[in-house]
Amino acid sequence: MSAEDSNGILLIDKPVGVSSFQALYPVKRAFGGKKGSKIGHAGTLDPAASGLLVLGVGSGTRLLEFLEALHKSYRFTLKLGVATDTYDLDGEVLERKDASAVTRASLEALLPRFRGDISQVPPAYSAIKVDGKRAYERARAGETVEMTARPVHVDRLEITHFEPGPAASAVMELDCSKGTYVRTLAHDLGQLLGCGAVAADIRRTAIGPFRVEDAVAPDAADAAHLTPVENAVDHLAPVEVKADWVASLLHGNAVPAGGYSARPARDGHGATARDTACAVFSPAGKLLAIGELNPLGHLQPRKVFPAP
Repeated sequence: MSAEDSNGILLIDKPVGVSSFQALYPVKRAFGGKKGSKIGHAGTLDPAASGLLVLGVGSGTRLLEFLEALHKSYRFTLKLGVATDTYDLDGEVLERKDASAVTRASLEALLPRFRGDISQVPPAYSAIKVDGKRAYERARAGETVEMTARPVHVDRLEITHFEPGPAASAVMELDCSKGTYVRTLAHDLGQLLGCGAVAADIRRTAIGPFRVEDAVAPDAADAAHLTPVENAVDHLAPVEVKADWVASLLHGNAVPAGGYSARPARDGHGATARDTACAVFSPAGKLLAIGELNPLGHLQPRKVFPAP
């Protein structure tokens, strides 16, 4: 199969200094440019951040919306004693203070407040749209941007290294839900500590089951690094369509309750849905579609993949 006809999931390690969209340029060239495979990514990273981007290539792009909600993992440095308008080191410095009074113990004492279900106000310098325009565009134009708090979930927030002093810092690791802003966590911690703080060296290390250790640089990506779409749906409940119903399903038709059955999940927990969507397989294990069960118990395809 040529690069132009490739399908699957690709993991790339985005470098600092480029946007997520710009990181796709060399990948698109490798897969045939404008006439090649369709390419997209699930989730974005700020230009100042590095790390994992999950890309869909060809029919793999049809999976991206189902990967957006996967939990993310990050490593970052909490820089204490400074506050900026962007909550990172790229912004305008608003205040500097001596952070010598902050200890590892005093910082750790605050972390439970930022675990579990929390409410977070995104930075004004973010890509969230406010009245149809990106918040960062309004902020850069000098507008006062009012951001609305929203719920997020933090599974883990831990200190792996602490450096005391007037410009104290801590290396942190974070596991969190979609929509969590690392920069806001840093800012909010700095506010509680009374000395200000920003996030630096933000690096995304994982998205769901995908790890940055398995990613390649954008300019090194090619068809040899693709993983099959079947490897990207472990977070969805698996069902198996009986052979007699495969053709009908691939034409977008619903399958009655007797035409499919639960399929053992790779994690051993069976077909308990962790999403309203389910992964639909053929008897041979080929991913046929992403579907959902309607009130009548029929399996309705939402996204159909090329015929096996």
